[in-house]
Amino acid sequence: MQTLLKKTQAYHILKTECAKNQNAHAYLLIFNDAQNLSSALKTFAKLFFHCDELNDAKSQRISQLIDNDSFSDCLCFFTENKKLAVEDAERIQEESALNAVEGEKKVFLIGDFAEANAQTQNKLLKLLEEPPKDVVFLLGATTAFPVLPTVISRTKKLEIPPFDILDVAECLFRTYKDKYPRDTYTLCAATSDGNVGQAQNILEGGFYTALMDNAFSLALTTNAKLPVLIKQIGETKHQKQLLALLRIIFRDALLLKMRTMQAVDTSSYVKKMQNPDGKPVDSQLLLRLEKQKLLNVAKKYTFSALLYAQEALSNAEFQIKFNAVFSQCLEICIANILKNNEK
Repeated sequence: MQTLLKKTQAYHILKTECAKNQNAHAYLLIFNDAQNLSSALKTFAKLFFHCDELNDAKSQRISQLIDNDSFSDCLCFFTENKKLAVEDAERIQEESALNAVEGEKKVFLIGDFAEANAQTQNKLLKLLEEPPKDVVFLLGATTAFPVLPTVISRTKKLEIPPFDILDVAECLFRTYKDKYPRDTYTLCAATSDGNVGQAQNILEGGFYTALMDNAFSLALTTNAKLPVLIKQIGETKHQKQLLALLRIIFRDALLLKMRTMQAVDTSSYVKKMQNPDGKPVDSQLLLRLEKQKLLNVAKKYTFSALLYAQEALSNAEFQIKFNAVFSQCLEICIANILKNNEK
């Protein structure tokens, strides 16, 4: 996970500020991955103590202590399965008045601040306005929306965007090694919205197999069978992942369709569309283990319908984000793709 975090612009911004000793007194780290938020906060905290590179025994020691929540000058307030409370805020106030033990700087890591209620946030507001000398606050949040505007105005925002699919897949491989097939890591990464924690939940939950079966059933269904299929699948708890997987299926099928087009049309335009970066089509497929099913989807749909599917699924994702009924939205989406295929 640290490898991914260290590639982000947010990390480089803070690294530059710490190297110049020009860091702010309070930061808000926006990272939409609740499962790995504490890890991200610790990774960023190491920059304040210049122990991110592990150049000597001292930096290695401090880095390890931070990872174990036991470094005296880096205090962690991670409230797992509960919100940061007023009592926590009062303890932070008390601890911030005490001097650092080993060095000159004292850093407070506060996990998902977006979960804290307004009373708790206001309790820390004055501390963020006028922090004690050499005290730094690093607030974590999965989203900035519930954070009070007054808090945001007194912190410097560092935002980590969703990661690339292949980067997430590599992160999963580094974590789990050969426990799962490589293509399984790619699948879970592709349905995770660039969220490593979500990819880990998909992988460890083991529901990716059922998710795959449902997605292909939808992609290969007919108008007559669609209503019954929606009743079976429409109540899934993994709505975003199902839509993401459908997008991947139609995307891979489109690649295979373009290969078929190239076989009958050798024009440079089709060649460029089919293979823009010179890589073989099979190496570009995200669902290589499901190639036969992908070929069935490519055979079922026209080139135009496969292209339209991406637009239809994007529209469905947008509507669901604004609280549309998932089963109804999914049925309309698939029906529109099938209708486009009949043109």
